[in-house]
This record gives sequence, C-alpha cells and structure tokens, in this order.
Amino acid sequence: MKKDTRNSFCTVPSVHPPPDVTRMQGYASRLSASPDDNIAFRMTTVARNYDVSFRRVGKTAAKIGELKGMHGRMQACPDRAWENGCDWESDFFWIVPEETRSWIYTAEFTDGKGVRFHVPFVVKPYFHRKGDVAVLASTNTWNAYNGWGGKSAYSEPLPKTLSLDRPMPTEAPEGRGRSHLLRGETWVLDWMEECGYAVDVYSDADLHRGWDWLADYRVLVINTHSEYWSEPMRDHLDAWLDAGGCLLYLSGNGVYWKVTWDSTCRTMEVRKDGKPHFQNGEEGGLWRNLGRPEHAALGVGYVRPGYMTFAPYKVETASHWIFEGLELTNGDLIGEKGIYGGAASGWEVDQVREDWSPGNVTVLARGINPLDFMPPGASAVYPDGEYDWDGSGGAHMTYYDHPGGGGVFSVGSIAFGGSLVVDPILQRTVRNVLDRFLRR
Repeated sequence: MKKDTRNSFCTVPSVHPPPDVTRMQGYASRLSASPDDNIAFRMTTVARNYDVSFRRVGKTAAKIGELKGMHGRMQACPDRAWENGCDWESDFFWIVPEETRSWIYTAEFTDGKGVRFHVPFVVKPYFHRKGDVAVLASTNTWNAYNGWGGKSAYSEPLPKTLSLDRPMPTEAPEGRGRSHLLRGETWVLDWMEECGYAVDVYSDADLHRGWDWLADYRVLVINTHSEYWSEPMRDHLDAWLDAGGCLLYLSGNGVYWKVTWDSTCRTMEVRKDGKPHFQNGEEGGLWRNLGRPEHAALGVGYVRPGYMTFAPYKVETASHWIFEGLELTNGDLIGEKGIYGGAASGWEVDQVREDWSPGNVTVLARGINPLDFMPPGASAVYPDGEYDWDGSGGAHMTYYDHPGGGGVFSVGSIAFGGSLVVDPILQRTVRNVLDRFLRR
C-alpha cells in the first residue's frame, strides 16, 4: 500500500502562550461519567471565592446542580504541562445526580468579577435508561487541539503525548462563528433531540475501553470531527458493525490519526512522524498507512483539496431511498445554507477512494468545492467567482450496506452539522436514514 503523507489542517496557533493561572480555569478528573459517579475538580484562580453551576450544553442549558462560595486558590502551571499534566490538588468533589440524562455538560465557574470558565464532561446513561441512538463525542480531537500549557498536536516541534489533566479552554460551549469541536457537536445533538430521538452521549475513551455498551444500540452517530482513534476504538467499531450495527458518520476527517492511551486513559500519544509509540511499541501515524484506511469502515476518507472552502452538494443518485420524499433530481444542489461557512460541504472533507472504499458504496451526492487548498485563516464560499467550483475538492455523501447486516451513511464534511440545523432538505435526508436504521 502506498504511504500517504498528507496532513489534515484546522487553523490553530503553532505556539501557545503560557497560561495565566491567576484567571479562573481548571479541569475534571473524569471526562466521562455516569449518574452517581464522583468527579474531582481541580482549579486555579486569584479570586478568593467562586460559584459553580453544572449545566447541560446547548439550547436548553438546564442547570443540574450548583455550589456557592467555593474557596479559590492559585496552582502553578508546571513545565511540560501538555505532556505530564498539571497534577493539581482537588478543590472539591461533586456527585453526578442520579436523575441526570445522558448528554454533554459543563461545570461553569464564575468569580466575583464575572470571569467564567467551563470544564466539560460527558454523562453516560444508566444501563436501564438507555435511549435509541448513541452519539460519540470527539473527545480525542478535543484533547489534540488543546494547547493549554504550551503545545497541542499541531505545535512545532510536534509533541508526542497530550494530557487530559489540564484546562481545556477551546471547549467552551459558548461563542460565535465556526466550531469543529464541542460547540459544533452541540448543534447536532440539539437537532436530534428536537426531532424526538432519544440520544445518549459517550466519549472516545468509552469506545476505547470496550463496546459492550454499544451492543445495546442499533445506531451510532459519529459527530463533527472525529479525527483521532485508538486501535481498540477501531476494533470495537468494526466488531459492532460486523454484529449488525448501523452507522451515521456526520463528520469529516475522521478515523485519521492513530493514538494510544496510557492505562489511566489520561495521557494520549500520537506519532505524526510514523514512529512507534512510546506507550506500547505499536507503529504510529495515519491509519491508512497502517493497513486500515478509514474508507473501509466509513466509505470515505480525508482528502487535502477543498480545505476551507464551503459549497453545496450536487445530487448524483436522486432515486435512492435516502432522498425519499424530497422530489430531487440528479444535478440538484442541496445543503446551500449553513452556519459554518455558508454551505454543507467544507472545512475538511472526505471522498470515496476506489481501492480502499467498499465495492458496494454508492455516491449519493458530491460537494462542488474547488480543487483549491485555502491557506490557514482564509476561506472560499460558493458561489465566489474567483474559484472553479468543479467538485474536485468536495465531500462525498455515501451509503453502503455493511456485510454485518446494517448500513453506513457518511457525509464526509466537518461543515455538515452546521448546515443540518438550518437546511430542511438535509434534515429530511438524515431523518430518513435514522428512521430506516431504527426501523421506524
């Protein structure tokens, strides 16, 4: 197999400034918890006191708990915090209320001057209160893009290990503009809930540890930007698909870099140089260079052209059941609206590759993005006349029947979720898939 050395990109600084530990910030001992689990929070602030509000992210932002008048203190940022973590002392412990529904939550810290900081965590469902659809939060990608303490997975020189034991300021649930991390995932979760789907959320670490929980679901959604995968994650996904699971890949640039985790699942290692991992000696790099291209499971895989361009999809297989009820014809444009960059195909995109994708994959639609690769910080939005919107750099929306008995639907675009929440054609398309998979 020819080695692929192409990188994927999202705009991040190569050097991160030292954090100001006088400002409110912190992290949790668990990124994924169940109701009744105990979570330790480790904070630093110059403020004498602060309040904590525990909330669901998204439109509801429902409060599930609060603490008042917590005592503040400063804790130092150690050298190489990105690699070794902060090793801060715990400021308090909080038990997830028994009635908490599965979702993404944050602990919102606020000091007397109104300075706020969010610490995110996933709440899994109780085993007897599971919903219809499992959604995988891209928590490995959250960690990869976190530059707190000096480095992220995109710094130069490239770090090898990244710790969860440090604040994660990139994962605030609030803000404006584009988001390929937590805030972007929230839009998809909110839409699914509004449509009446009973959604349960899990972290990448949950799939890394095992897939017994996934066996209880017929449908899994991979959300927005699921780029970093461990070998156990890939093994467990493949086993679940072989057992009849149905997958919606509402993401782009997914299952791309291989990572490993230490025994505590608090330190992640990625070897973008392709050398063996320190943690277990396994060869590192891109999954496609390790004999397991993402295309084999997803139907599509990342391509460099079209980076940071945004365009609609052009329908190629209008007669497919996925487009039922939409009265589309081949050549129609769909996904022309969006809150990411103006359209559904964009940011980073995936395409079918004949030698790696399943032989029975159907291309339903193709993004009409140009071949151009936009430099970091720049973008091109259809129908800008400066570009040839020939589709060479566009996402492929695909479907194939998996040999295990289920199906795999892929959109191949980070920008898709930002269009799904505003575009009725895409909404009907995804609902057709979910309802067929759920046998409604």
